[in-house]
Amino acid sequence: MHWYGLIVGVATAVWWSMAEYLEPKTKKVIPWVLLAALVGARMYHVVDEWGYYAMNWGRILQVWNGGLSIWGAILGGGAVGIIWQQVNKLTNQRDVWSAMITPLPLAQAIGRIANGVNGEFTNLVMGVPWWGAEAILDVLLFAVMWKWRRVELYVIGYGLIRLVLHPYRL
Repeated sequence: MHWYGLIVGVATAVWWSMAEYLEPKTKKVIPWVLLAALVGARMYHVVDEWGYYAMNWGRILQVWNGGLSIWGAILGGGAVGIIWQQVNKLTNQRDVWSAMITPLPLAQAIGRIANGVNGEFTNLVMGVPWWGAEAILDVLLFAVMWKWRRVELYVIGYGLIRLVLHPYRL
């Protein structure tokens, strides 16, 4: 058993259940968003590490060997969410979007714990491993999101978290 996969699975279950709790209409789109997020996470990683994968084509689909990116997950899931909204001709889906985005920082914090279990991103940020620093800031962002439930807060908040922490990530 891989602890990383189990923890990411828990993070996904927390995100999914909280999104459906906040807005039951999300259950129609979440499976598609989740699938696109997984594909996007892998694609982004493969492109980012293309020097390696260009020489190891057989490893591109081997997600069990590691290699997912939160940026790819956000882009893939977000794109499918937008497409789903257009296909279903839904003009005002703010409740669905805020329900899916609100628990996202909490799920990301749980996912960062998986990085810690894997021994990744151990550079210290004010005495805390990088993965722990992001997890703490993600939980704080979740608290803000829970109160105001605004997609824009997530985009700005998570962007700032990564901007501040990026120089410490190795």
